[in-house]
Amino acid sequence: MTLVDPLTLAGTRDLLWLSRHIAEGMMLGMQRSQRRGAGLEFQQYRSYQPGDPIRHIDWKLFARSDRYFVREAEQESQMHVCFVLDTTASMAQPSFSVPTLTKLQYAKCWIATLCWLLNAQGDRYSLLALSDSGIHLLPEGQGEAHHQRLTLQLDQLTAAGHWPDDTQLRPLWSRFEQPCQAVLVSDFFERREEISRFAARLHGAGRPCLPLQLLVEAEKTFPFNGALLLRNPEEAGAIELDAKSQRNAYLRAFAAAQKNLSARFASWEYPLSSVTIEHPLEQTLRQFIATHGQDT
Repeated sequence: MTLVDPLTLAGTRDLLWLSRHIAEGMMLGMQRSQRRGAGLEFQQYRSYQPGDPIRHIDWKLFARSDRYFVREAEQESQMHVCFVLDTTASMAQPSFSVPTLTKLQYAKCWIATLCWLLNAQGDRYSLLALSDSGIHLLPEGQGEAHHQRLTLQLDQLTAAGHWPDDTQLRPLWSRFEQPCQAVLVSDFFERREEISRFAARLHGAGRPCLPLQLLVEAEKTFPFNGALLLRNPEEAGAIELDAKSQRNAYLRAFAAAQKNLSARFASWEYPLSSVTIEHPLEQTLRQFIATHGQDT
């Protein structure tokens, strides 16, 4: 198994190439979707267009006509996955061991790769990037051209501000009126459980919300010594403390917060996937798919 390590992820700007590379590597060792070929009814031929998957070309018809035609099929239960990406200021947190790699950069490539896998299944996907400094929407679609639009949108995102308030979120709820699954990618850095309330509303509307929490390793282990300056990335000001004397208290508080967050999603029957950005991307994707395989 070839894993893409954090250094590779941090050192590339070619999001489209990297997501395709990871996805194609994963597909070699994964069972094909059970939905492939099921519920499909052949409809018609149409001329090949740039961006159409090559596998849909009818090569026998090409041999007879010397022209490229694509077989169009209708899928009875095509899935729509909406990726909800937290782009608040805390997502700019870099790894302490790989300083060029941030939570947001890891999230971008993670989403782009999973969408490449959805492409292979013929599913639709959309993107909703949220912070009070800007809301970005890519409507649902499918195909290689749509994936290129997704990677371009992801590449332009930056981390800033807080989670949007209820007024900013109100126009977005109509996006979830049609059946879909949501994949919520966040560090769940909350002031007043606002991200959890967003997930709760999706659950109440019958829209599955599958959570991926991104952390840096230091947030889990608190490996610091001596004087430490702590700054809230979404608030002004900072506090100075002695790291050694605060370690046990921090680790207890962190464990309690994680337990509460996990319990909240477990009550909705959607287990929390919590990963560190120092782990290889392919590994975290496989873990997420294994956890939510029947849902996604």
